Amino acid sequence: MYYPFFLTYIITGVLIAVLVFAWALKNRQFTDQQRARFLALEDDRAKADVTTSWKGKLEIYCIFFLALAAITASFAMVAYALVFA
Repeated sequence: MYYPFFLTYIITGVLIAVLVFAWALKNRQFTDQQRARFLALEDDRAKADVTTSWKGKLEIYCIFFLALAAITASFAMVAYALVFA
């Protein structure tokens, strides 16, 4: 009875994970592994203050909107299951 909902969540999650991984490979996120292993040891206080560009602000708003849409869809699916089950 609830299997279609769970399958929808699983398939959606796998598709999103595959898309994000493909995006990371396309943008060469994994190329510089020697530098990446020392990033945790880097001193952040030595860097100057960085302001966020309009693209960065737009990205933050888009991520917030997507998270809000996902939470709303989850609540809608639970409400549908409770009302029509």
